[in-house]
Amino acid sequence: MVLALSNEPASKVEPYVQQWDLPFPVASGSKAGGKLGAMVGATGIPHSYLLDPDGRLVWHGHPMSLTSKHLKSAMAGADRAGPNTVLSWRGEIDGAPPKALEAAASGDLADAFKWIEKAAGSEGAVALEECLTAHVADLCKQIDVAVGRGDFGQSLPALESLAKELKRHPLGEAILERHREIEDDEIIQNEIEAAEALDKALELVANRGIKKAKKSLESVVKRFPSTRAAKRARKLIGG
Repeated sequence: MVLALSNEPASKVEPYVQQWDLPFPVASGSKAGGKLGAMVGATGIPHSYLLDPDGRLVWHGHPMSLTSKHLKSAMAGADRAGPNTVLSWRGEIDGAPPKALEAAASGDLADAFKWIEKAAGSEGAVALEECLTAHVADLCKQIDVAVGRGDFGQSLPALESLAKELKRHPLGEAILERHREIEDDEIIQNEIEAAEALDKALELVANRGIKKAKKSLESVVKRFPSTRAAKRARKLIGG
């Protein structure tokens, strides 16, 4: 998870977030970043902090200096989340089938609906079915919002997992259709390819600096001129 903190008011932060199309939460009016910086002796802005799964600070510095090696090191030994973790729903409903609740918590929504069907008619099963149906609708909404802002790295795998999980359930028909629409959308596919190219260019920026990675950034702009990735690459080159 990525979280950005700024001590400036929302009126100044919001235009910046929109300008750079930032795909992660940004908090304004926070003094936490300054306090943390003072604790570790950080003076530059922007400054990034990397925490391991236990909440320990394992690296800090300019965000352009953060590499995949730092991330892999921080995640060493961490338990891998299951493929359906992003789909999970956790809650307590009186009278709901225990196995359905367990399946929902693991993100196994198809199994959860099967256990609900076996307990059809009970108030708990009906209530849980309503909650899971609303949960699926909310997941679809979140995915569409993320796709709309160009955050493909998490949204598309989530959509694929959801489509696969519910392919035999009535709710899955609309999800499969949305998945096909995205696969057939040339604009979105172009954005995805551009984002992947920019990620590679940013790896070079992190390892070699902006000047030495300039050609890779310029290549993103040339190949994908009208994409969000090109917009970001232009700003990096110009900045």
